[in-house]
Amino acid sequence: MPKNRSKEAILIISAGIMLAGSAVWRFADGYRNEDREAVIITDSAEASTVVSSVYTTKAAAAPTTVKIESTTTFLLLDINSATAEELTQLSGIGEHLAAEIVAYREEHGRFLNIEELMNVSGIGEATFANIREHVYVTDPVYTNAVTTEKQTEPRTEAETEAETEPPLTLDDVAPININTADVETLVLLPHVDEDTAAEIVELRERLGHFSNTYELLYAESLKQPEVADILEYVTVD
Repeated sequence: MPKNRSKEAILIISAGIMLAGSAVWRFADGYRNEDREAVIITDSAEASTVVSSVYTTKAAAAPTTVKIESTTTFLLLDINSATAEELTQLSGIGEHLAAEIVAYREEHGRFLNIEELMNVSGIGEATFANIREHVYVTDPVYTNAVTTEKQTEPRTEAETEAETEPPLTLDDVAPININTADVETLVLLPHVDEDTAAEIVELRERLGHFSNTYELLYAESLKQPEVADILEYVTVD
């Protein structure tokens, strides 16, 4: 009888130990789960912080757009002191006409006024109209003394006849040799004004001479149909 009680006591104690162990295991397992959840929450907060930091860094690193306003300098030249290179900045004035302006200035001492530019070979009213706002002379002088003096001189018979003769036409001078013709002759051609004629003369000087009439296509102001209209009136002989 005592032996049976001892066995029962041992069984009861064993059962109690197993129950206590199970409770401890559940508590420990619950603690681990809570700790894991805490870690996960902490990691999510850190990830959010990192993402926020990345976007903040990118925003700070984004380039700032600065609007730069362009400025254009108004061209204004003193034709009594400007160099040939500076004169080529004017509309319609190439190297040839720039050299003509300098040569005229050297021959006459200086330009008395800007209108005197039209006395330069190759510069007509159209070219002058394009550049008049961009040129000046210091202390301009306007005088008609020379004109008055010429009018008082007696006219010769040849001058009188020249005034009564009709102006030359294209039929009178065709075919025009584009290797020797001046601006006044070239303007008789179709589609050719004073600016285009001056460009043809300048092109001729750059090439040395025209090898054939089709080289007129090198003139920027002439298109292929216009050159086709000109060809029957010109020659390079």
